[in-house]
This record gives sequence, structure tokens and C-alpha cells, in this order.
Amino acid sequence: MRELVPIPDARAPAGVEVRPARPRDARSFLEMFAGVAAERRFVRTEQVRRKLRGYRKLFRSPRTDEHCWIVAVHEGRVIGNVSISREGHPVNRHVATLGMAIAAAWRRRGIGAALLAEGLRWAAEVGVEKVALAVYPGNEGARALYRKFGFVEEGRLVGHSKKSYGYEDEIVMARWLG
Repeated sequence: MRELVPIPDARAPAGVEVRPARPRDARSFLEMFAGVAAERRFVRTEQVRRKLRGYRKLFRSPRTDEHCWIVAVHEGRVIGNVSISREGHPVNRHVATLGMAIAAAWRRRGIGAALLAEGLRWAAEVGVEKVALAVYPGNEGARALYRKFGFVEEGRLVGHSKKSYGYEDEIVMARWLG
């Protein structure tokens, strides 16, 4: 049986704006994301391959029925983001996959909660029924945040990520929206 958990009302801390990405955010987004990727611990990629032009183009339409790119901005700089995309095949179009990154200096300050709440609101608005994600087992902060938002573990993909330091399991988590 699916337990339907309301989307928590999470607001960004003072001085931080959470909103759809804009083309002019691309450069600072890329800097933030490259910094998180360089940590090699929290996101799959260890090296950002998409160029500035690609993000500018992507951010021209940050909210569609297919995807949503949301950023957290402080003093004009992107400090975090959530991206969420609907699955493409007809049998799983009711599912969207979520990814999130927060700059190291801004973690554990409510940024992730504000981004996650906004991403889930987009999903509900466009008729997504289930949101799924993958998280590394050692990322306890993210796993706790996802549980707070009603995500449950659905399985473990053993050795699913081949990182520069070796193989890493991924925990698959999901929540139903309605």
C-alpha cells in the first residue's frame, strides 16, 4: 500500500531565492555543480561535461511538462539546484527522476528542503504520480532529508556507479504524490 505524505512546506533561509533557472544562471550553476562533482561523493559525475552554452539553452525553458530546473540563488550566485524529469516511455510517464546538488558551504541550512519542496510541487502540478532518485549510502544527510519528505528505500543497486576510487552502491528511493 502506498503511503501518501503531504509535501512539507519548506522555505529557503533569508537571503536565498528558490526559483526556476534562467540562462544567466548558467555560469554560476556550472561553477557550483563542478565544485560538487569534484568532491566525488554526492553526485554521479566527477567531471562536468556539458558546456556553458548547453546549460544556457536548457535554462531557457526551465519548467515544462517534461522537466524542471530549479536553482537556489544567494547574492546572484547559484548555491544549489534540483532537476526533475519525467520518464519518456508510455508505461512509466507517471514517474519522474530527481537529482539535487548543494554547494558545500550551504549544506544543512534548509536549501535542500526548499529545493526539494519546489521540485515536488512541480511534479504534482504536471501530473507526476511517483518521484524516484538514487543516493549513495554514505550520504546520510541527503537520505535523512528524503525520508523527511516521504521517500522510502525501494532497493539497492550494488556497484552501480564506477567512480574514480572504485565501485559505489546506489540506494533507490521514491515517494508517491497521489
